Amino acid sequence: MKPEPGWLEPLLAHFDAPDVAAVAPRVTSLPGRSLLARYEQTQSCLDLGGAAAPVRPASRVSYVPSAALVVRTSALRELHGFDERMRFGEDVDFVWRLVRGGAQVRYEPASRVGHAPRGRWTAWLRQRFDYGTSAAPLAARHGTAVTPVRVSVWSALSWAAVAAGRPRTGLAVAATTTVLLPRKLGRLGVPAGEALRVAVLGHLGAGRLLADAVTRTWWPVAVPVLASTRRGRWLLALVVGRHLHGWYRRRPPVDLPHWLVVRILDDLAYGAGVWWGAVRGHTLTPLLPDLSGWPGRSRSRVRRQQP
Repeated sequence: MKPEPGWLEPLLAHFDAPDVAAVAPRVTSLPGRSLLARYEQTQSCLDLGGAAAPVRPASRVSYVPSAALVVRTSALRELHGFDERMRFGEDVDFVWRLVRGGAQVRYEPASRVGHAPRGRWTAWLRQRFDYGTSAAPLAARHGTAVTPVRVSVWSALSWAAVAAGRPRTGLAVAATTTVLLPRKLGRLGVPAGEALRVAVLGHLGAGRLLADAVTRTWWPVAVPVLASTRRGRWLLALVVGRHLHGWYRRRPPVDLPHWLVVRILDDLAYGAGVWWGAVRGHTLTPLLPDLSGWPGRSRSRVRRQQP
């Protein structure tokens, strides 16, 4: 670990609020010349981005790693620290127990700490796999907080129809729920134009989240099924194509072919860990989607699935 100068002060300032129990800095990957080091500079699962946020399950920042974490000693004692029965995911479990108990946990990216990534491919793949195995024990403690995707049931039906080769049906479902949403939100004082925008973005965002789940958590089943048909192969290509968008948006210090290979390996290792943990834990919870009843309802609660 390599804290930047003055890293502690922004964290300690949060503790002026008596209900704040823990604050985490931004954990960035230390630079290096290897392909893994360059990949981790923009795709580290410990780096939660540059925007401050409260930490809670099913939110934009749903967890913080214990690589660097400042916690009130009273809160640590009250919860008896980390659950020593958990080999991985114990930091996520601890943070979620804090939040469930009514405490605040905050993410403060103004404070930065450097972290050295794994140096060998086998160690890096094992890390991703191990992170995936944490989903099952976390599910036993926190239920659907570990769901691979949280979307509206109507968005799920729309995209399922598209995947089944019925794009018109999918478009009809999406259009119908989009038109109906302004009436529902109008009772809450939301303007019709804003309600329509939320509905459209909700459906599009659901598509991205479902694509993430297909090639990350669900790949042992989803990829073979899609690859078995011509239409499925086209859809699979489009799903994997989201990594192209990620490369163009982030412009990482890795060329596009290598980025795609490492990004896919990242997904495969994590997803394999989720399935292995689910089998060992005799639970399907880490594999099941969480479907809400109306588009846009849970849009603000959808989390980035990691570790």
